[in-house]
Amino acid sequence: MRIKLTHKILGINIGIILVLTLVLVSLSYVGSKSMYSNALNGIDLAVMEDLAVTLSQEYAQANSWEKIIANKPQWTDTVNHSFYKVFFSLMAQNAAMSFNKEQRATPIPAPPPKSTPAWDMPFGTFLQRATLLDVNKKVLIAPEIVKTDVNYQAIKLNGKIIGWLSIGKIDMDILPLAQYFFYQQLSIVNWAIALGGILAAGLSFLFSRHITRPIHELTRGAQQIAQRNFSTRININSNDELQELAERFNSIATELAHYHTQQKQWLTDISHELKTPLTLLVGEIFAICDNLTQCDENTAQNLQHEVLHIKRLVDDLYDLSKGEEVGLVLRRQTLDLKPFIEHIIKPYKTLFSDKNIQLDELFDGEEFYILADADRLTQVVRNLLENCLKYMDAPGTLAVRLEEKPHAVCIQLDDSGPGVTPAAAQHMFDRLYRADTITGRSGSGAGIGLAICKSIVDAHGGAIFATTSALGGLSIRIELPTFAPKTLEHE
Repeated sequence: MRIKLTHKILGINIGIILVLTLVLVSLSYVGSKSMYSNALNGIDLAVMEDLAVTLSQEYAQANSWEKIIANKPQWTDTVNHSFYKVFFSLMAQNAAMSFNKEQRATPIPAPPPKSTPAWDMPFGTFLQRATLLDVNKKVLIAPEIVKTDVNYQAIKLNGKIIGWLSIGKIDMDILPLAQYFFYQQLSIVNWAIALGGILAAGLSFLFSRHITRPIHELTRGAQQIAQRNFSTRININSNDELQELAERFNSIATELAHYHTQQKQWLTDISHELKTPLTLLVGEIFAICDNLTQCDENTAQNLQHEVLHIKRLVDDLYDLSKGEEVGLVLRRQTLDLKPFIEHIIKPYKTLFSDKNIQLDELFDGEEFYILADADRLTQVVRNLLENCLKYMDAPGTLAVRLEEKPHAVCIQLDDSGPGVTPAAAQHMFDRLYRADTITGRSGSGAGIGLAICKSIVDAHGGAIFATTSALGGLSIRIELPTFAPKTLEHE
């Protein structure tokens, strides 16, 4: 069973939300507990620093710890005095920071209370957790509440350690107020996560629908294309890759529609081209079989002419199809185009002269070297000359030009007419195209010769164009890459 992309996106987003929820809850609980613990233990550290200074002064007066050890009330007053002095000073600083940011650098000291408040701490008061130790960390005054996890503070006099203070760390797990605070915070976080998760899931669903809607459109369009409905177009205005994909899809649909039309026209034209000679051939054969005509030399020549016409057409179609599918196999060699073209034109001079058409050879230079297949290029030039001989009006002029351009040699045939329309010129090299829009130029050709010429020129890495001639007729221009024979010999 396939899972829809919408459900996949929704599932992934919900999974991410759940993971983030667990991480947030865990970090919230641990972070809050850690911050609360650090805040309380931080007060202890500040008190220890102040108390260490006070004890150092009292030690200097008696030069020993005996007076403090013997006088337990003095120890109690000293510890409580330091604790409340530091505690209320910190409270005053926070109050000043909250109400006046400019006073952060100048905290307001608070005097210790005249009487010690009776605070019952679940984890023990500072005094109950405080321990006085000598320089070797031997206990001098033991705490009422013994802790294994403690903080130490050195007591120094003139830079020399004379004793140690230790204070048991506060355990948050035994503090009901802290636990209540944590649970309340977790409750708020859970509600926020639940509401946020529902909102996020809803937005995720809408977001996934927004993403998958164009995909559904593309799927529907693909189904229409599969049913040969090439007029299908997808309209997506998302300004992202999906819109680009839709535009590519529409381009493919346009190309398929054009190809489909060409394919139908191709089959129609092939049928038309084969129908006439086959009809004549079948008619002649049936006439001979029915003794309606004699199979004399003239009849045999007519049959041979029609068979050769069909064979030529089939061979041309095969060459064109093979060239388009697997590419033409070229046997390249170095050619100097000037003698090469002159040799091809020579037998046509009489034919053009008999038709009262002047054939001019206009060659700009002496040497025009290219690397080409001589047989294939001969096929191209002869095809163009045959077309001119077949379609040109007499009297007329045909100019064959050779000129060298940067990195290319140009072969150009300009005739005096009849001409072609600009629209027809764009399709002169399409398969089975015949320029019926050209006045007096639509003939009996199959419209394959120029398509084969283009295939051969393309295989040589060149280009072929059809435009209006300056002589009033058609201009065919072939551009082939130049070649220096010395370069090959050097290599």
